[in-house]
Amino acid sequence: MTAPVSSSPVRTPKTVLFLAILNGLIGSPFSFATDINREPCALTGVVADFSRHQERQKAALKAEQAAMRAQGLPVREVNENELETEAGYLARYLPGVRCERITYESDGLKVTGFLWTPEYLPEGMKVPVIIFNRGGTGDESKLRPNTQYGFDRFVREGYAVIGSQYRGNDGSDGTDELGGSDVRDVIELARLTATLPFIDGKNMFALGYSRGAMMTLSAARDGVKFNAVALVGLPSDFRTPQFDRTFDKPSAGTESQRASRSAILWAEKLDTPILLLQGGSDPLVSTEQQTLPFAARLQKLGKPYELVIYDRDTHGIMINGADRDRRILAWFRKFRR
Repeated sequence: MTAPVSSSPVRTPKTVLFLAILNGLIGSPFSFATDINREPCALTGVVADFSRHQERQKAALKAEQAAMRAQGLPVREVNENELETEAGYLARYLPGVRCERITYESDGLKVTGFLWTPEYLPEGMKVPVIIFNRGGTGDESKLRPNTQYGFDRFVREGYAVIGSQYRGNDGSDGTDELGGSDVRDVIELARLTATLPFIDGKNMFALGYSRGAMMTLSAARDGVKFNAVALVGLPSDFRTPQFDRTFDKPSAGTESQRASRSAILWAEKLDTPILLLQGGSDPLVSTEQQTLPFAARLQKLGKPYELVIYDRDTHGIMINGADRDRRILAWFRKFRR
């Protein structure tokens, strides 16, 4: 299927030539190139295999629960039926989701990412968009074509989902700074996404996991106007000892680096409604040290927010994944225009 047709007015060759000359002379904002390059994803070799998926789920849960025990956090014994069901898993593979690999520029750097949309978009139709900000660092945590199978619930609800790998990852130029200048990769992606002909720029949301939750709030602080955001496992205060190993050896800039990434220090600059979702026994981002103090700060400032803590759940809220996504969709629906 071809990409959606742009609704931009047709320009004659003479008009194009005139505007190109004008642009060269006075720096006009006219642009003739596609600002987000899009290519179909290669999904070859991706096969629905529930048994393998279930084994990976159980292995990931076991690893996190071992970390919980090591930290003295409460652990919940989980019946495999409480994890994703086979019916729910196979539903991800039904037709209806289109995947594209994207490339765009940020600070003059080439940055890669992915876009997922409803497969059939009538010409002229505009859909709301979710800017997804991934967690982790490096290529190990990068987005992949089959990540769409985690986004199918959102796409089938009529959203487009677009996400950046951030600079320095997956063939992108530059260096990943874990919330430094790479925040501009999110800001630029949001700006460019709003110009896509099938995107409803009045309905832009953001979803961030872990490091991506911090990137989401940093972009909102720096001017991106999201209708609402949902955050899973937000590290809100990088000054705590939990993140001593996150940064390089102590240097003059370390304190300011931590502060610039710590939303609890600049929560007064956040005006977008925030949904905070947290696993109660998250071994990577402390509920006690990170989530509860940040929620208290929002409460004191009178900011619009909602907090949900899932008893003895994991960093990504694996046990209550279906409820997590249901709440995210309900939160975004509440702020649709």
